[in-house]
Amino acid sequence: MCELGERLRRAREEKGLSLREAAERLSLKARVLEALEECRFAELPEPALARGYLRRYALLLGLDPEPLLALYPRGPEPSFSPAPPARRPQRVWLLLLLPLLLGLGYGAYRLLRPEPAQVVQIPSEPLPHAPQRHPLRVVSDPPGARVYLDGFYLGQTPLETPPLEGGRRVLRLELPGYQRLEEVLLLDRPLSLNYRLLPAPAQAPAPPAATPVPSGKLVLRLEGRSWLRITQGEKRVYEGIPQVGTELAFDLPVEVRAGNPGAVRVFLEGQDLGLLGEPGKPLTRRFP
Repeated sequence: MCELGERLRRAREEKGLSLREAAERLSLKARVLEALEECRFAELPEPALARGYLRRYALLLGLDPEPLLALYPRGPEPSFSPAPPARRPQRVWLLLLLPLLLGLGYGAYRLLRPEPAQVVQIPSEPLPHAPQRHPLRVVSDPPGARVYLDGFYLGQTPLETPPLEGGRRVLRLELPGYQRLEEVLLLDRPLSLNYRLLPAPAQAPAPPAATPVPSGKLVLRLEGRSWLRITQGEKRVYEGIPQVGTELAFDLPVEVRAGNPGAVRVFLEGQDLGLLGEPGKPLTRRFP
């Protein structure tokens, strides 16, 4: 894999996005992004359009597009063939026949020329625009609630974020002793949101016990959204973003790569090892 594709793939994994989700946000086909990440430039459209796709993808992943565009291969240089050697002077009688030959050739052209075809001008596809970004401000009563956007931890209320990519986003607030709040936002302009959190019921039902895990198994329970890649030796056995509440079991030894480790709880041979890592900090961990 080339340096360009490695940068794109690593940035996508750190954001916890699959190829399909990234393609849906850019309104592109997943095979276009896959060709960029795997440096299969021959499968992409013309260079001007492909470079536009690369720019949009870099902006989606929070990367500066200019260094990546510099890594995109340019087309082959035009080749020039040497001029043919000058011919030797022809005989005088050929010069006398030249006007006659030109006249005959022009007459044959006028008789045999085809009808001119209609030329249709096809407008070129406009270059894609960079996605709109807007800031977000979240305040809660009481303050100190943990704020998640599309499953990624942003901080605690009161919170003001830098400009974020616009579109439909899922906002979630969590505070111990209070009911969790979750709603879908349309981030199409700067938003300032205020929420009043409701106390949790006095006697909340106990969470269901974890399913007994047989010896030699690793179980991952998704308590939030996170991209995962699981490998056993050289074989990739799973890659994707499971639904919240999903439990995945794998034979040991196994290597786990997570985009949001703070959303993944680990059970090793029935023992709860806690969360895989800190929220929003991708890591790779091996379980022998």
